[in-house]
Amino acid sequence: MQGGDDALDARVIRGDAVADQAERRSQRSADELIELGLGLQNRYPATRDAFADGRIDLARVRAISKVLTNASDGVLDTLEAKVAAYAEKVEPARVRRTANRWIKEVDPAGQAERRKDAEADRYVTVTAADNGTAVVDAVLPAAGGQTVFERLREMALSQVCGKDPRTTNQRRADALVALADGTGRLVCQCGRDDCPRAITSEPIPVPRKALVQVGVSAETLAGLQDNPALLAGFGAIDADLARQIARHARFEIITDTTAATAVTGETTTATAATAVVTGETATATTESAPAATESAPATTGGVEKAGTAGELRYRPGARIARRARAIDGSCRAPGCQVPAAASDLDHQDRFDHTNPGQGGRTTEANLGARCRRHHRLKTLADNHANGWTVIHHPDRRVEWRTPTGESDITTPEGPDYLFPATPVPPVTAAGVPDAEPLGSVFDPGVAVVLQRHLCELVLVDLLCGVGSCCGRVGFVDDADRGPVRAVGAAGPGAGVRVGIVGGAGAQERVDAGRAGR
Repeated sequence: MQGGDDALDARVIRGDAVADQAERRSQRSADELIELGLGLQNRYPATRDAFADGRIDLARVRAISKVLTNASDGVLDTLEAKVAAYAEKVEPARVRRTANRWIKEVDPAGQAERRKDAEADRYVTVTAADNGTAVVDAVLPAAGGQTVFERLREMALSQVCGKDPRTTNQRRADALVALADGTGRLVCQCGRDDCPRAITSEPIPVPRKALVQVGVSAETLAGLQDNPALLAGFGAIDADLARQIARHARFEIITDTTAATAVTGETTTATAATAVVTGETATATTESAPAATESAPATTGGVEKAGTAGELRYRPGARIARRARAIDGSCRAPGCQVPAAASDLDHQDRFDHTNPGQGGRTTEANLGARCRRHHRLKTLADNHANGWTVIHHPDRRVEWRTPTGESDITTPEGPDYLFPATPVPPVTAAGVPDAEPLGSVFDPGVAVVLQRHLCELVLVDLLCGVGSCCGRVGFVDDADRGPVRAVGAAGPGAGVRVGIVGGAGAQERVDAGRAGR
């Protein structure tokens, strides 16, 4: 158990000196501690024991309480001990995100209904604050909230130059006002006559729709399962909401051949392949340079060949970049929730610009998502300049060691959503009562071209798992010759699992400064 505030708050949670602490704290803080204490006493026995034994700290206790507050007794009986044990190994942010996914797997219908109730209470308020400022408070549907944030983030990065003196938070706040006052753009405050972002007499281009990216299994999207989906930058969402967003999305289909390799005993040089792209999702920068625009490396059946020239290029092809981001889900630093689509792609083992054959290669296994801040931190660590150490383990696990010796290992978030190990029965496939449409904040893209084929796509996937089928599968939408066809090399019992990344909207990642190599 930690000292300082943790020890003080622990006494309050145990019921010691409540009156004394209430006098020293705000009403809201005291209420939160009392509610937390009652929860530990009456609802979270495993969490209480772990906290009392010093196996988890107050931050993790609060994370568990927050995510389980509205859970039913049945869900608590199933998950509370599991969540408490998990909290001993990961940071509070990951506790919340993973526990949210587990709740949606255990009670998909209940979660969808509670989401609908919460969406009905959405609001926006503005209240006066001190010194001529105001507080804007809002509760929005998850996808709508991410749309707002991604729009503000894009404006803050793309509409001012690198010499603008404002912080990122200040630029996002100013961007919100710019959206509301009708100007629709920020004015750079660098003061330079030659500012590359200076406003000119040319018409302001029509803004693009903000990217809202979701990773979901094909079975869930087709209504055959109710496994939760991953909303980038937000976390787990229920299957019903994922299917609503999919009505407006562009799709990137990704297959997982891990199961096929296990069955056949064959060794492959790539773990998976992109099956079909029905529309481009957003791109982001790779290392410190803009996203790659060159064609993808040479492939066979969608799987990149080992030792191709693509591995010796600094910037990855579009296919590898999209897959690496889909698998990682978010920045791989502990506690960071920046979506992978808005992050750089960093070589895990450093790329050797002088002799590419001797350095870390540009492969899916050697690329990881890093937000700009943590990309710089890792670069300094690689140069032994900040006391940090970043170690890469098998299965895309990344270990971050602090200058004081603490260690934290992060794992990729995408596979749990794209390729769920345990199927959840489809109890919400027919929709949830009183469902409200999300509106037209998304770019419809070309999703409708594929939607009528989803059931056929998943049917092929399921048949692959029960009989002799293809080891590598591509899906071809041929308007002249009928519906989707499966093509590829045959292999006995080699099932191929399919995950889908949907990107609603189109947004380019803007280079916001150079990170060290």
